[in-house]
Amino acid sequence: MKKMNRIVNLMIAATMLFILISAIFAFYGFSVIRKTTTASGQDFLLQSTQYAAKIIQLSMENRHQLLEELAQHTQPEQLQTAAEGKQASTPLQTFFQPLHSEATYLLLLDADLQLKAAYQFHKETQQITTSPKTGVQQFLTADTSLNTLTKQPTLSNGQAYFIAKNAYLNFYQPIQSMEGKVQGFLLVPLNLQIFYKNFLEDYQLDYKGYPMIKNQDMRVIIHPVAEQIGLDIIEDRQKLFPNFDFSDLKRLENYQLTHDSGKLTYKSYWWDERQPAEVLKIGAFKWIEVGADRWVVSINADYNERNNEIFNFIIILICLLLLLLLLILIFSLFIHNFRKKESIEEENRQLIEHQKQQKMQHELEFELYQRNKMETVGLLTTSIVHDMINFLTPIIGNTELLLEEYEHKALLKEDLEEILKSAQKGQRLANNVLRFSKSQGSTQAWLDISAAVQEAVQRIAEIIPDKVQINVTLEADLGWSKLEEVDLQNLIYNLITNAYQATKNQAAEPKIFISLHPASKEQIKQLFKQQPLMKSYQTFVTLEIADNGPGIPPAIQSKIFQPFFTTKTADEGTGLGLFAVASISAKYEWLLTIDSQEQAGAHFLITLPVVPTAELSK
Repeated sequence: MKKMNRIVNLMIAATMLFILISAIFAFYGFSVIRKTTTASGQDFLLQSTQYAAKIIQLSMENRHQLLEELAQHTQPEQLQTAAEGKQASTPLQTFFQPLHSEATYLLLLDADLQLKAAYQFHKETQQITTSPKTGVQQFLTADTSLNTLTKQPTLSNGQAYFIAKNAYLNFYQPIQSMEGKVQGFLLVPLNLQIFYKNFLEDYQLDYKGYPMIKNQDMRVIIHPVAEQIGLDIIEDRQKLFPNFDFSDLKRLENYQLTHDSGKLTYKSYWWDERQPAEVLKIGAFKWIEVGADRWVVSINADYNERNNEIFNFIIILICLLLLLLLLILIFSLFIHNFRKKESIEEENRQLIEHQKQQKMQHELEFELYQRNKMETVGLLTTSIVHDMINFLTPIIGNTELLLEEYEHKALLKEDLEEILKSAQKGQRLANNVLRFSKSQGSTQAWLDISAAVQEAVQRIAEIIPDKVQINVTLEADLGWSKLEEVDLQNLIYNLITNAYQATKNQAAEPKIFISLHPASKEQIKQLFKQQPLMKSYQTFVTLEIADNGPGIPPAIQSKIFQPFFTTKTADEGTGLGLFAVASISAKYEWLLTIDSQEQAGAHFLITLPVVPTAELSK
């Protein structure tokens, strides 16, 4: 046993060591995979950013090219004609349609940059109208790069500017005479937010993230959240969210201002959420030149979400290993506690066994004492009964002589017959007691069970007071049973006596019920279970003796057949009556059962085998 316990302990220790080493390697693998996936994600975002930056530059060049083609094929006076709608399809319509509402105004400036005319494109009607100068003056006032056109007329566009949470970029195109002299300029304000929706909004990642563009002052000019347009990424956001941590964003800003492109991991917030929460992001950026402006194009993504599947797998693996380690620890503790409990239970079993042996020894000593007591009582009873028979014999003889002598005196004869009858009854009872107390073998005979019970009940009923009502129900010709008649008489006598003593002191009329009937299937089944040899018989009867007394409490029902156990006073009984019933039943291997409820009387049932008359005659 000890060797087996040692092997089990070694196996558990080896398994725990293996799991612990596996967990350490899993942690190391997690660190390596995290670095690898982070670098891979940053490289992917940098390639995407470079691609997006190139496309943005080409898109801006394309929009300026559209304006350049308009200037080459349209003179200023033709613009007025197009605005008046005198042509079914005008160059202005051809210019505005590809822009998809990114630009809806075309401004005509003279050589001194003074506004001469403004034209508006209506997408719904596809018409060009002249717009009031006051409605478009803001596009000129907000553009800080406009004055550079006099010195640098070939400038394609100025710097981005902001009007009412919208970022704009003005495209310029000079109008030259045949001699090459600049006569004026065409100016188109491009709405960068609509440009974002048309071009970048559909740029989807497989995880949370989005592209954005800032100018060289680190102010947001393109962003999926309109409220972020025009904000400085540090100072303005701090005003809106004073409790947020912007230390990593400051690091990001410094890094972007000092590098043309790059990639890094930093803590920030998703500004498209109603209540932004701090998250870890991976991002990549690239600076591009757009005319007179310089932009930083960046794409960022959620670090955890991008690596979620890999990290989750590693974390689940580590958790499973730790859980397995915990389960083994619990299992080890369980085994330890089980062994400890088993040891305690073994000690308890030994203690209980010792106590049981002591109890059995005490019970054997008590039983021996009771047997000695019964033997003494038996000897004393036999002696008394012998003396009683000796006393009754001359009384019977002399009474018989007196009956012969005074046969003609009716009154005296009646009294003498009563004396003789009582003496003979006492003699028969004494002889029965002697027969019961004998230890030698006795003679059994086949008896008609119905007749034998009838005779026994009649004899015993004579000594029961008349106030007790005895109800007898005996079915005739139930079969024959091999037994000593005196045993049956003693059994019935003790049960009737017990019933009488249970009912004699109650207020209601005492009643004793005696019946003999075929045994039920349940009683036969119970008899077979208790006495398997009884299966050789096929017919059984049940003798039932009941009363209407207070019943037997459940607590003492298992004790009533023990010798000398009694609830009566010393003058009422010795506690041997029901013991005699149990002894006789055991002698013939009969089934003795009791059915009793408090205040509902007691029912004693004796089930015994019988042989039908037809079979016995064979």
